[in-house]
Amino acid sequence: MNPPPIDWSQLWYPGRKMPFTADELARAGRDGPSPTLIAVAGVTVGLLAFVLLLLSPPGQTARLTALLAGLAVVSFKVARRLWCNPWRRPLLLACLGIGFPLGLVTGLLHWRIPDREERQAVQQVLLLYGAVVPLLLWFLVVWRAHQIEARLREQAEREKAIEMARRLAAAQIEPHFLFNTLASVQHWVQTQDARAAPLLAALTGYLRATLPLFEHDVLPAGDELVAVQRYLEVMQARMGERLVWRLDIEPGLEQALLPPGLLLTLVENAVAHGVEPQLAGGEIVVAARRNGPDAVFEVRDNGPGPAPGRPDGVGLANARQRLALGCGERARLSLEAAPGGGCCATIHLPFRTEPT
Repeated sequence: MNPPPIDWSQLWYPGRKMPFTADELARAGRDGPSPTLIAVAGVTVGLLAFVLLLLSPPGQTARLTALLAGLAVVSFKVARRLWCNPWRRPLLLACLGIGFPLGLVTGLLHWRIPDREERQAVQQVLLLYGAVVPLLLWFLVVWRAHQIEARLREQAEREKAIEMARRLAAAQIEPHFLFNTLASVQHWVQTQDARAAPLLAALTGYLRATLPLFEHDVLPAGDELVAVQRYLEVMQARMGERLVWRLDIEPGLEQALLPPGLLLTLVENAVAHGVEPQLAGGEIVVAARRNGPDAVFEVRDNGPGPAPGRPDGVGLANARQRLALGCGERARLSLEAAPGGGCCATIHLPFRTEPT
């Protein structure tokens, strides 16, 4: 990969060429300077002022102190404005706004300070300040622009990963379940079994509930629970009395946002590994509750329980990835043996009702 060409225009017109859009700034440039950055800038300007005052003539120390203090305040205000708008035109205007008044003051010193050596010392101090501060502002603009660009790239990669995980989950929503259900419908229709109509109605409701799920990055848990309920209705129509299920949802948890298909994947695993292998069938319980600032969702079955040391399958691995990408580092998915026997899959994630 070839390195990018040198942009020689940075020598006479430094900074990012184009401004960030309002959307880009809202996504990655809304924060203010960190306390560490403010402290470092304050120490740097303070050291610069200290050095300049050491170079100043004794008779002009008081005047230069007042002048440099005023310039420092102006420079901080300019730096804060450039922080919110880091590109070359505001940087150029800021440098001209600082350099022109300093040049004017430096020229007027010929009449204000008669002594030649003293006047030259003050002029050197002001010129040095006028050279160093624009350089610091240039570093600030370049660093801030690179910071926003890096955040935008990170968000783009994150959105790409979420989209890929979402597509994988959409493609993986139990194709065998659909084929087996359609085969059951076909067989029952051919044999004029009365169970065909309820099963077809349940399958239609399941498809109507699940097809829109993966059009969103996150969705209310209530929408996901509708798909879960339709899935369990289909499985109960197929398995009959072998499957018992119930939903135990604390009021208000229907509004909690979570990645689409997450609960559905856990319920499918519970049916496949906890209920279907048992001749007597089993029970599925889907529960949700608040735990402080978090929402907790559980999918329990009374099957044989998780095998020790068994690695995650594709569904669980994808569910963990989508949970981390969509809900942050605090979100987690655990798979443990249930106290009364069976398996309990638990999702902990921050309770929120508005997308971030």
